[in-house]
Amino acid sequence: MAEPIQSVAASTIPKVGAAGLFAAMQPGDLVFCWGCEPISQAIEKFTAGPSHVLKVWLPWPGLAPWLTLEAEYGRGVRFGQFEDYLSYPGDLVLCRRALTLDQVKAEIAFGAGLLDFKYDTIEFASLVARKLSTRFPLIQPDGQLYCSGLQQAIAAKSVPFNIPDKPWATPEQLYTDPSVVAVCAQLKS
Repeated sequence: MAEPIQSVAASTIPKVGAAGLFAAMQPGDLVFCWGCEPISQAIEKFTAGPSHVLKVWLPWPGLAPWLTLEAEYGRGVRFGQFEDYLSYPGDLVLCRRALTLDQVKAEIAFGAGLLDFKYDTIEFASLVARKLSTRFPLIQPDGQLYCSGLQQAIAAKSVPFNIPDKPWATPEQLYTDPSVVAVCAQLKS
């Protein structure tokens, strides 16, 4: 399990540069992001953890580029290039789950079927509210996912996360799931 941390810089996670991050990556790894933007900091304050999570994969073994499968504000569920995160204004933590290559492929294939989903700000806001009090309802619009909701949905096709507040989790809940192990971090702060 990746231990809860207050600061990536102050953690015991090994720190690496961009080359070290790429060298450590394996298909299916998760990258958790701690951002510098106001919305990221607000999420981090309320959840006491990262503000974003994405999955990395390499569609052609041994050949770049590393791709991401993520749900991103303003873009929805999408494939992207991990290189774009080298200019991300925050810290990145590379994490790993014990998945076979076939399990990673199953997750990516299922995620590809969700590419038309929009980013779900309503459900994420209701999750944050539920962290304050379980009396708040969980609101779940159809055809929409947020970052950790996407990762939880695709993990259900292989090794589901052990999340107590079902059906969807915050990035912090995935980060501290017993199946997640921190590998290394790249600092931007």
